[in-house]
Amino acid sequence: MADYKINQYRGVYKRAFELYEAEKFKECLPMFELVVQNDPENYNAQFYLAEMLYYGKGVSKNIKRAFSLYMGAAVHKNIDAAYMVGMCYLEGNGIMQDSTQAVAWFTEAAKYAHPLSQYYLGLAYMKGEGIAKDIPRAASWLVHAAKQGIVDAKRDGGICYEELGKMKGAATLYLAGAEDGDAYCMEKIADCYADGNGALQSTELAVHYYELAAENGNVEAQVKMANRYFKGNGVTQSIDKAIFWYQKAANNDNAEAQNALAECYHLGDGVPKNDITALSWWEKAAEKGNVDAMIHLAENLTDPTDDNIDKDLVTAKMWWSKAAEAGDAYAMYRLGDCYEKGIGVSVISLDDAFQWYRLSSQNGNEDATEACKRFSRGIGGKVKIKKK
Repeated sequence: MADYKINQYRGVYKRAFELYEAEKFKECLPMFELVVQNDPENYNAQFYLAEMLYYGKGVSKNIKRAFSLYMGAAVHKNIDAAYMVGMCYLEGNGIMQDSTQAVAWFTEAAKYAHPLSQYYLGLAYMKGEGIAKDIPRAASWLVHAAKQGIVDAKRDGGICYEELGKMKGAATLYLAGAEDGDAYCMEKIADCYADGNGALQSTELAVHYYELAAENGNVEAQVKMANRYFKGNGVTQSIDKAIFWYQKAANNDNAEAQNALAECYHLGDGVPKNDITALSWWEKAAEKGNVDAMIHLAENLTDPTDDNIDKDLVTAKMWWSKAAEAGDAYAMYRLGDCYEKGIGVSVISLDDAFQWYRLSSQNGNEDATEACKRFSRGIGGKVKIKKK
C-alpha cells in the first residue's frame, strides 16, 4: 500500500509540474501541497511550492513558509533551493539577514555549478561581505558564472581582473558583456580599445562601443562621446552632436557634462549665448563637487558679464572656499584675495589671506607667490602688510 501511495503522489507531482510550467499556478498549487504533505521526500515539490509562496504565484506571498520549504529541500541537495536559501539570508527574507550564512549556501550550490550561486559567491569575495575579501577568488568564481552566461558576472569579473592588473582577461570579459548588451561593459571595452589596454588599439572600435554605450544610457560614455565630437577626436567634429550628448549626460546629473554645457552657453558655442542658463548649469555641477564649475560660478558672481546677473560676493567667496578646500591652487589664491581685500567677508583677515596665499604658492600658483611677498610677520607672529 505504501508503494502505491508514493507512486500516486509522484504522478500528482508530475501533473503539478506540467501545470506550473504552463503558468497555471492556481491549478497546480493544491497538487504541490498534497505532494508535500504526503511524500516528504519529494524535495522538488517542496522547492516549487516554496517558489509559489515566495513570489506569490497563484497564492498570497508567505516568505517565512517559503524559506522553511527552501531549507527543507536545500539540506537534501536541491541546488536551486540551496541558492534561494542563500538569497534569503543575503536579503533577510523570511529569516534574519546573515551574509556569512548566505556565503555558505552559495558555496554549497556553486560546487554543483549553479551559475547564479557562482556569481553571488564571487560577488561576496569581491566585496568582502560574509567572507574575507579575496579578489583572485572572486575573479575565479565570476569567470565560472560568466562562462554560464551571467552577464553581471562578465562585468564584475572584468572589474576584478582590472584590479588584478590582468587587462587582457578584463578586456575579454568586457567584450563578452558588451556583446550581451551591458552598457557598462560597452564603455569599458571602448576604454580598452581607445588606450590599447588589454586589446589592440582601435579608435574605430572605441568610438563604436562608446556610442553603443551612450545610446544605452551609459552617462560616462555620453560624456566621452560629447568630448570626442567637441574636439573631433576619432570622429568628424560636430558641436551639435557634442551638445546633444552633453545635454543627455547633464540631464542625467553628470557634473562634468553640466560644467561643459555651462561653458557652451557662456561662450555661445553651439548654443545661443546665455549666461543665466550657464550659471544654472554651473551651480548644479558645483553642488556635485565639480571644482571647475565652482571656479566659473565664483568668477561670474564676482564680476558678472551679463547685466541680468547680480554680483554676489558672499556666494562667490563660498565657492572660492569650497574649491580651495578641494585643493585647487587658483581658488586658494582667490580666497586669499577675498580675505585680504574684504571681498565677500565681513572682516578683513590678513592671517587668513596669508595662509591661503602661501598654500596656493606651495601648490604652484605664481600669483600667490608674488602675493606672499607683500606680507611679513610682526611682534608675536602677527601677519601684516610690508611697508613700501
